[in-house]
Amino acid sequence: MIIGIDASRANRPNKTGTEWFSWHLIEEFKKIIKSDNKVSLYTNVQLIGDLGKLPANFIEKRLAWPPKYLWTQIRFWWELLLNPPDILWVPAHTLPLLPIRRRIKVIATVHDVGFKRFPELYKPAQIWYHEITMRRIKARANLILTISEFSKQEIIGFYGLDPKKIKVVHLAYDAAAYREQPTERVKAVKEKYRLASPYLLYVGRLEKKKNIANIVKAFTLARADHDDLKLVLAGSSGNQYEEIKKIIRDLKLEREIILPGYVDQVDLPPLIAGAAAFVFPTLYEGFGLPILEAMAVGTPVITSNTLPHTEVGGEAALYADPQSPAELADAIIKVLEDDGFRQSLRAKGLVRAQEFSWSRTAEKIYDIISN
Repeated sequence: MIIGIDASRANRPNKTGTEWFSWHLIEEFKKIIKSDNKVSLYTNVQLIGDLGKLPANFIEKRLAWPPKYLWTQIRFWWELLLNPPDILWVPAHTLPLLPIRRRIKVIATVHDVGFKRFPELYKPAQIWYHEITMRRIKARANLILTISEFSKQEIIGFYGLDPKKIKVVHLAYDAAAYREQPTERVKAVKEKYRLASPYLLYVGRLEKKKNIANIVKAFTLARADHDDLKLVLAGSSGNQYEEIKKIIRDLKLEREIILPGYVDQVDLPPLIAGAAAFVFPTLYEGFGLPILEAMAVGTPVITSNTLPHTEVGGEAALYADPQSPAELADAIIKVLEDDGFRQSLRAKGLVRAQEFSWSRTAEKIYDIISN
């Protein structure tokens, strides 16, 4: 059997959620795919780092394409036409729009359909692109993988797909990086970003669906009883960034709210470990991986009382209404002031995080592919 995998996202030097999902699973597949199965990794440029270290039954298919755009739609599609694999797995959600040979069993991954649930949080061009992509997946994919039961129900509800056509495979976290951190490492990272304790931390894009405005409002309320408290909003700017900066200026919190921008991956675990609490009351997620990452380093998590946040956090997080700054502030104050409760959340989080691993996810996907 020949298994084809689109490795172009995994090969990007600066990775975010979808790219890390692809990278981790390809690395795990190298360990578990039997030698009598051949794996083709499709890429537009040479595979870099560990991704390029391949077992004997893996091959790199570098599909050169000088133009900046349309590699998936033209060059990748042409390779599938000329040299079709038995199975094609696309870790991201983009399939070629041109016809794919019927002999290929196509497995696509849909991480979420937030653009359908909250279209006001997306630009018109983004909605158009995601809608075209989903229609293509609905028409051609033999099977769809998604990352939570919540996302599965969203896909079924919006696109009327047969539930049997959708399989849930949970995300996981990098257990080698996200674990309890040495005190010296936490101290060094706090010094690097000029942080003093106590601070609350959010990690992710600074955009509307991440609910940053309500995080800022909740922080303002919590500071009334804790005037030494800081808030760190770590992540690249999104479509609400200027509004967020204006709110901070209007509240005169420029010294209390730190915006470090994109944080190096190596610095994230100790940055999270140093926080008094990890605040993640986002409005919409396909999964909510930062919840697990924070639990894995032993930081108490405050997150939304909605799906999929509760699906991921189980009984190991403190939940609040993401639309209520007052309720979020109460949760923050409880974690700050109740030491027994804080330690209980920390212990439960460490246990909860162990229930997720990339090896389990990879084995489940490989089992789906094999059958």
